[in-house]
Amino acid sequence: MTGRPSPGIASRACSYRLEDGLSYIEPPDWGIPVRHVLGATLLEAGRPAEAETVYWEDLRRSPENGWALFGLARALRAQGKSEQAEVIEQRFRRAWPDPDVQLEATRF
Repeated sequence: MTGRPSPGIASRACSYRLEDGLSYIEPPDWGIPVRHVLGATLLEAGRPAEAETVYWEDLRRSPENGWALFGLARALRAQGKSEQAEVIEQRFRRAWPDPDVQLEATRF
């Protein structure tokens, strides 16, 4: 799928706008943030610059979110931005200092 358009990208982009309109509630109405799924889908489609934007947006809403930091680091590495990726990876390690699992992507 790398480098090709994904029919799911447009629907996921629309979905995060809908998710943004949900009222705040604990626990959240929707457990898995759509931005994390969209970012992972964009990375798989070979669109890391767009994924980077999505993860930065998520971090503005949820500062130091481990999932978003992990995805952002992957997006930066995919663009050859190694120094920036290292800084974000350090932030990820501080956000999740003792993970139970090793992440492969920002979605299940």
